[in-house]
Amino acid sequence: MQHFALEQALNYLIQTGEIDLKPLDNKTIRFSLQDLPLDVNFVCTNDRIFVISDTSRNSDVDISLGAGVFFALFKGDDLTELLRQDKIVIHGDVKTAQLLVDLLQSVDIDLEEALSQYTGDIVAHKAGKIAKNFKKIAQNSSNPLDAIKDSLSALLITPTVSKLYKNDHH
Repeated sequence: MQHFALEQALNYLIQTGEIDLKPLDNKTIRFSLQDLPLDVNFVCTNDRIFVISDTSRNSDVDISLGAGVFFALFKGDDLTELLRQDKIVIHGDVKTAQLLVDLLQSVDIDLEEALSQYTGDIVAHKAGKIAKNFKKIAQNSSNPLDAIKDSLSALLITPTVSKLYKNDHH
């Protein structure tokens, strides 16, 4: 089920961000997050990404990294520098890995606009503000995943006390 959700999210980002997937056409990328139970193949074909849990298939490149490093790539950190620091392990075609990173960094989606089509403007605006606060928290933390989990727990347990909720009553 998580593979289906990941596939849908990736293809939604590709479609709404008008990202050209042609440089990765017919490529298979094995992607592993070390601190989360995620080990999948991304198969790029027909301007879509298919997420397959069978990792025995041959891949063009194997990428293994921690969740914090994954967020760092989205923030624009340099792939070469992260490789030098041994924060990312790549086996295979490094050019394919660089193409994937470039695509991830080029994603620019207006969360509020996309969400408003389903929830209305007020809910989308509130969700957008919370997402921006999560992004700030992640950027200011050495372990973004733990910081986001802690903030989300506080928001769900006692929303009026949470820093994500404070000073925002409109």
